[in-house]
Amino acid sequence: MSESPLPLYHKVYLLLKQRLQAGGFAEDTAMPGENALAAEYGVSRLTIRRSLDLLESDGLIQRRQGRGTYAAGQAQLSAPQNGSDIDSLMAHLARMGMHTQVRLLELDTAPAPPLVAARLEVAAGAPVQRAVRVRSHEGQPFSHLTTFVPGDIGRRIHRKDLGSKPLLAIFRDLGLRVARAEQSISAVLAEPGVAELLDVPVGSALLSLHRVVRDDSDRPVEWLHALYRPDRYEYRMNMQAHDTSGQPTWLPAGG
Repeated sequence: MSESPLPLYHKVYLLLKQRLQAGGFAEDTAMPGENALAAEYGVSRLTIRRSLDLLESDGLIQRRQGRGTYAAGQAQLSAPQNGSDIDSLMAHLARMGMHTQVRLLELDTAPAPPLVAARLEVAAGAPVQRAVRVRSHEGQPFSHLTTFVPGDIGRRIHRKDLGSKPLLAIFRDLGLRVARAEQSISAVLAEPGVAELLDVPVGSALLSLHRVVRDDSDRPVEWLHALYRPDRYEYRMNMQAHDTSGQPTWLPAGG
């Protein structure tokens, strides 16, 4: 195997984990034994055993006495968003709220740093409310959410609501009419604080989503930075082919 700063058993663990999540081992058939896996990955049997221990602690495999090791069913939360408009986004977040649990970690109002001020289109130093939450599915954390809203809106948001509702649902209750959102998705490495909250090793790959939400007057009312565990969350979007100047172009369905 190639050189890596990770311990060898952890590198094999990550490779096996990726293979399990991609459906590389059938749930109804025993996985190859420790000797076979050791030969396949070019490592010792002890290394394989330590890797399997980690997979078992993650709930990704089951060791059955006298029968072998089997892939466990996945509890991954998929998040289909069936359109690109704000109504689809609201419906998507409502589904998430029904099937997940949220824990509010931090809530404060402070002067907006330059980056936050630029996203919310307010003056640098203007008061903004900042909330940090972790969302879980079946008791397992999968997302770390940091949201900023302008101070005049934040004063109307109660702590108990942030612990029970998506922010867009809170906006609706306040009579704020959201009209559109701009978002981007990329990948980042888990910093120590976030890694601990999401129960992943420091430096693990995370999905990173930034979203600016605007009301019906085009004012930014929220800036969100969400970090997701890719092994427990996937973001889906339906696409539709459009014929543009003789060339097919893929656009979000409903867009």
